[in-house]
Amino acid sequence: MGGRYLYLSPIFKMHVPPRRSGHMESPERFDKLRRSLKPLAVRNGWTLIEPEAARLKFYEAAHDPMYIAGLLSELEAALDSYFIDSDTYISPGTQAALEALSWSAHHALEAAEKGELQAAFIAGRPPGHHAGVSGPGLGAPSLGACLLNTAASLALKASSRGLKVVLVDFDLNHGNGSQEIVEAFGRENLFLIDVHQDWRTTFPWTGEPGVAAGGHALNIVVPGNSGDDIILSIVDGVEALVDELEPDLVIVSAGFDFYKGDSHLTLTRTTSRFFHRIGLLVSKYPSISVLETGFSAGLERGAPAYLAGLSGSSDPIGDRETRSSENVWREFEELNKNIVEFV
Repeated sequence: MGGRYLYLSPIFKMHVPPRRSGHMESPERFDKLRRSLKPLAVRNGWTLIEPEAARLKFYEAAHDPMYIAGLLSELEAALDSYFIDSDTYISPGTQAALEALSWSAHHALEAAEKGELQAAFIAGRPPGHHAGVSGPGLGAPSLGACLLNTAASLALKASSRGLKVVLVDFDLNHGNGSQEIVEAFGRENLFLIDVHQDWRTTFPWTGEPGVAAGGHALNIVVPGNSGDDIILSIVDGVEALVDELEPDLVIVSAGFDFYKGDSHLTLTRTTSRFFHRIGLLVSKYPSISVLETGFSAGLERGAPAYLAGLSGSSDPIGDRETRSSENVWREFEELNKNIVEFV
């Protein structure tokens, strides 16, 4: 069995929003995650790795080089933090944070290719799964606080080297950028499974339930007021599908805003039970997890439950299971009725 690596560095705090903007995607997210993950990782034998810097060429696996060049020009000229669209900002430290993400992704993938990796968790920011080939994915109105898509870049890089890859996205919001990238490149050995809140209730308003990207992406939606019982039933179905695909590597877009009360966008009532269970699922395969979102309770309670699952240890949070009403179950079944055969 290979090693477990947690990539954790104050460099990821250098991506800073404009003053007094009140932006949810802030450096404080990193502090919350570090406090909840570091002690648990040490107890479970994870190796803590301080990322170095690497050029952003790694991201050319998923993004148009002209898009990356244009972003670099913006970054190199940034003298202060400012918004490049309604939801997304850059700052003088953003390039350093992205370079640390690039190095971490490359390092983890190399370990996976050598058979030296059981699990990696890249606890970095900014997030990435809304970033498509050349900007906002699937025609979304903004980049949704994302700049470069680390998870999709990893998935494409690994699949180009002959590995069968499953990209699992469990962020509250649909990974529109990742779906666009998977569809654009059309690799036979790359599959995307995206579990997200009802696409009609939140950004980016994409991700209708069903099969997409030429049969290589599957969207499963979770209604508002869903409890653990619904989302754990989804995990059972996802596990069966992943087992059938028999991947060499699982890449995870790990979003913790599914946790009940994490943000004003969170309409579900899922607890640590979901995150621990999906961590156990992923632990069956070599995996690289990349932090997407999560802002408060999700980082403090959902993230350690997930890391414990990846470690094969018990849920350190131990929330009581939440249950869904019959009406919510009916809504869930109606929303996903066309994909029953896949889940």
